[in-house]
Amino acid sequence: MAHFLEITMSKYLFGAALSACLLLSACSAPGPKFRNVSSYSEGLAAVQHTGGKWGFVNERQQWVIQPRFDEAKSFQAGRAAVRQNGKWGFIDKRGDWL
Repeated sequence: MAHFLEITMSKYLFGAALSACLLLSACSAPGPKFRNVSSYSEGLAAVQHTGGKWGFVNERQQWVIQPRFDEAKSFQAGRAAVRQNGKWGFIDKRGDWL
């Protein structure tokens, strides 16, 4: 009986240690860190980087348009409204002004 309890306790401790390890590694996973995130639209989401600027990421959370805007709206019909230096305008999916 004592051997059974020892094996059961070992399995429990191993499971707890594995869960803690996975949780900690997920928290420190590489990739962008965001303050605010919009819904995906046309494969991109407007996100606010921890520095306060907005940019756009794809569904793999990779930067497609680096954060450089003061404000950003979702893409519609291939363009998104963004504000930079107090002025609003539209950009395409490469980040070029229209």
